[in-house]
Amino acid sequence: MTERDLILKRRRWQLIILVALYAGYGSFMLCRNTLNAVSVAMIDDPLIAMDKAAYGQIISYNSLGAMAGKIVTGVGADIIGGRLMFLLALGLTAVTTAGFGLVSSFGLLAACNFFGQFFKAGGWPAMAKLIGNWYEPGKHGTVWSLLSTSSRAGTIAAGLVLGYFLKYFHWRTIFFIAAGLTLVVVTVIAFVLRERPEDVDLPPTSAADAACSSEPLPQHRFDHLGTLQALGAFCKSARFWLIGLGLAFLTMMMDIIYLLPVYFGESLGLPAGEAAMAGSAFPAGSFLALLAAGPIYDALSKRGHVFFLGGTLVVAVGCVVGIQNLPAGTGHWTVMSLLFLFGVVVSPAYYIPMSVFSISFGGKHSGFLVALLDVFGYAGAFLFNFYSGTIAQEYGWGVFFSVLLGITVVAAISTTAFLVLEDRASRR
Repeated sequence: MTERDLILKRRRWQLIILVALYAGYGSFMLCRNTLNAVSVAMIDDPLIAMDKAAYGQIISYNSLGAMAGKIVTGVGADIIGGRLMFLLALGLTAVTTAGFGLVSSFGLLAACNFFGQFFKAGGWPAMAKLIGNWYEPGKHGTVWSLLSTSSRAGTIAAGLVLGYFLKYFHWRTIFFIAAGLTLVVVTVIAFVLRERPEDVDLPPTSAADAACSSEPLPQHRFDHLGTLQALGAFCKSARFWLIGLGLAFLTMMMDIIYLLPVYFGESLGLPAGEAAMAGSAFPAGSFLALLAAGPIYDALSKRGHVFFLGGTLVVAVGCVVGIQNLPAGTGHWTVMSLLFLFGVVVSPAYYIPMSVFSISFGGKHSGFLVALLDVFGYAGAFLFNFYSGTIAQEYGWGVFFSVLLGITVVAAISTTAFLVLEDRASRR
């Protein structure tokens, strides 16, 4: 096989892997956001007898399950590989999603949410391993950005498609629909997903890079460390703590989507179906922003990342102020426009820096590192989701959005500080 044939074959398989991961992670997010899509109908169901506080507490089990799952699946992805972890996690996520349609008590609903997020936690660490195996470092920002749009696509599908079905079916049936679609996806991608280029008779990505360079590739400084030793090395890095803190508050900002349909229903008077569909403007903005953000991120220097992502987070602060001051009776197009902009400016900082950092800084422990950083995010989300419903219930939506404004400011400061240290490290 000629060098040109090898290049074409590698590109073809990189596209296949990208499509498989895209469909798979989109399905993860479809399952995760099904609860959000049916939230208004669940609260209105007299057989469930659930108010906003109880709903917020059930949502908080997202974070508990994810935190527990990240530790297990992060190390697991480093041990059993990204392919097996990805398929196993996706199949079990579908099963637990179907469980929501079979239970009614608070405890069982919370358990379904906990285990659903436990299994879903394996998706991102598995992708970190597969991306590290299949794609050159100079393309990591673009690949992560494209794959992150699958998260938004799954969220949009949950809001629009499942919101549409909610007009004609009971809310329990919606969980079975989401689970069935996900099982179809995991069955199909199992036939095409491969762990590494060597599995299809291609040289490893590092070998391909070395062939194009006159210098040998250096060994990663953490490759000789065990898992606990790597953990100690991570904890000594200020960048690790800053991106972790930033991710915690950015996740809180992303998770407002869980309460937005309820807010629209109560404050703006939108019916259940329209409230779910209006909430889809936020992930739609995230989706479109990520299509452009990856190539921009790869093209910019580390100094450019500071101004690019730091600037978008300043705009995010303004968006929260705008949402907080929406008057009653505001038209749904105005609401959707503001939420769309909020999604545009938040998602690049949320998805790209920590994902790229995990592969470059973590080396062979990239699955473990990305899982640890996600634990920061879910820890913040747990606190936010556990109390957010109670805050809205007891003190009103004005106080809720005031808290959100403070969260947004802290997220902007900590994320920008991380990017500054990344720039300084690259200069050293």
